[in-house]
Amino acid sequence: MKTLRWGLPFLVSTLLLIWIFQDIDFTELAEQLTPSAGKVFVPALLVFLVVSLLIEAICLVDVVSHTHRLSSLLVAARIKAASYPLGIVNYALGIGAVTVLLRRRVGMSLAEAAGAVMVIGLFDLASLMGIIAVGAALMGAPTPGLQAGVLVIAAAAIGLGFAVLRAPMSLGWLDRLRDWPVLNALRTLPWPVLLRLASLRLVFTGNFIALGWAVLDGFGISGIPILSLAVNICILLVVAALPIAAAGLGTGQVVFVELFKAWGEPATLLAASLTLSIGLIVTRAAIGLVFAREFTAEALAAQQDEAP
Repeated sequence: MKTLRWGLPFLVSTLLLIWIFQDIDFTELAEQLTPSAGKVFVPALLVFLVVSLLIEAICLVDVVSHTHRLSSLLVAARIKAASYPLGIVNYALGIGAVTVLLRRRVGMSLAEAAGAVMVIGLFDLASLMGIIAVGAALMGAPTPGLQAGVLVIAAAAIGLGFAVLRAPMSLGWLDRLRDWPVLNALRTLPWPVLLRLASLRLVFTGNFIALGWAVLDGFGISGIPILSLAVNICILLVVAALPIAAAGLGTGQVVFVELFKAWGEPATLLAASLTLSIGLIVTRAAIGLVFAREFTAEALAAQQDEAP
């Protein structure tokens, strides 16, 4: 079962990529990979990596420092960067890596660390749903592949959960649930911190939308209305986060081509999508390898203390 759990996402990605490539002219695909596309995409990717890591570090400091000592943006950035390789394979693995590192480096319990990371993840989900819902409403057309009812139910569930957790009065048996350490951050973080977190995660999502625009523009795909671009990129992010494919490969390409087919040829869109996915995988893997020592920092420090 463990082998199946680890291998299934890679199998799904492989099968989806084979299915996508069966109708693609490889000569036409190769022709899309021009230096001009790289001149637009590479600088945009570098800016994205710096801005996104900075936002991640600020969010970790905001959430964790409410109850524990984490005042250094550098330490928070190193923790997040070290989690990138696992996050590439699976979004949940990336969250687990940050949780473990927070426990080791900050002294949080595993439940408290998981709760801190969960808060950030919930605001990510809320920002994606908000942009999709508002964008689709302003466009006056249904969002492909999504039902408004799903968004409404999800938003209502998040809102109800916050209301229950932060209610100022006793709620009987629900108080046992509210006292779980994993929910401590959601229950106790001050409202100014939550508002700041919401704003930062919106900026984080906007940063990814800008990267999506850059890769599309680099491949000569233009004329996409800003609302359509924002909604489609957010849908792409939701699908890519599903733990059914490795690093979102395969699922991301299918969704990317489907969402933007009104503005570009399949070969061009596939080339743009692969460039985006591979660019993120390679750069984040490299960053993660640079900071991989974070996983052994505690043991190394102990050895240094014991050295004569």
